[in-house]
Amino acid sequence: MRISTFFLLLAQFAGVALSAQNYPENPEPGACYIRCPIEEISEVEKVVTTPAYMQYKVVPAVYKTVEERILIKEASKRFEYVPAVYREVTDTLLVEEPFSTYTITAVKTIDTFETFEVEPAYSRFETRPAIDGCTSPVPGDCDVICYVSYPAITKQIPVKKIVTLPGFERQTPENGRYRTIKRQVIETPATIREVEIPAEYATIQKRVIEKDATVDSTLVTPVEREEVFLAHDRRSSSTGDWYEWRKIECSLLDFNLLPIYYAVNSDVLSPRAQSVIDEKLLSLLLKRPEIRVEINSHTDSRASEAFNLDLSKRRAKGVVDYLVSRGIKRSRLEYHGYGESQLVNHCGNGVECPDGQHAQNRRTEFRVLPR
Repeated sequence: MRISTFFLLLAQFAGVALSAQNYPENPEPGACYIRCPIEEISEVEKVVTTPAYMQYKVVPAVYKTVEERILIKEASKRFEYVPAVYREVTDTLLVEEPFSTYTITAVKTIDTFETFEVEPAYSRFETRPAIDGCTSPVPGDCDVICYVSYPAITKQIPVKKIVTLPGFERQTPENGRYRTIKRQVIETPATIREVEIPAEYATIQKRVIEKDATVDSTLVTPVEREEVFLAHDRRSSSTGDWYEWRKIECSLLDFNLLPIYYAVNSDVLSPRAQSVIDEKLLSLLLKRPEIRVEINSHTDSRASEAFNLDLSKRRAKGVVDYLVSRGIKRSRLEYHGYGESQLVNHCGNGVECPDGQHAQNRRTEFRVLPR
């Protein structure tokens, strides 16, 4: 409880002390502030009493008369029948065809007899009486057989025999009967002829736009008058001493490297160096009109000390002159040239170093100053 009370009293004492020194009220932890004088700045502003406007005027269209051929009847076709062309021919026509005649020869026969076999001839074995006085006890030993042939039995039958075969003989055909007639044959067949009927046109006159109507515009300039007003009033100060605290990035209060490069032994700013100044310094000075800037330039140890000191001053002044040419008041700029007096490494006179280490000493820096 005692500790809490002690810290509360300490905080109250610090607040009273800060208030007594006119420090920023309610500062942010870790934030940085600069004390700037409040300047009464009067500015002249042009007030528009009559605004600008566009005045318009119609430019009528321009016409011209032209002749145009128009179709009043479309082309078509007509079909005509062309009859056939005949010619007469005389023809001899067969009206009765010729025919053939034949002579028939009758068959001639004679009566005679023809012998026909009624039964065919044949042969066979026939038995005979046993031999007289045969004493053989074996049956059949005394039998007698004979192979007897019998002639065929024939018969006479009356028949007719052809002496001359029947036949016919074709006679030479007689001529047919003919008739002469006249007839018409097509020499040229009938056709359909296609006849083109041309289109019909008429010529008319009409007006056409050569140049369409347009609207011309003329800018009527505004009417202005100048009014003077107080852009920044000292009476707005809360401290009563015509100063005020402005928050600033803490890093801007230390020296910041301005990465611009020069030709050897030259203080002329290249277009690339000018663009770096625009980005790093000019934009800051335009955004924060209450601050001042200190610009310092340094060289390496090569060349004489007097030459390097003069060169560094000219280079720092060249940055200031460029900012002034871009509209920054010279009173807001401070510059110094230190030559080789503030080297950042061991590359002093008589020490051999690579160019990269010498380049570390050739530098231009800036920091923010309060007004």
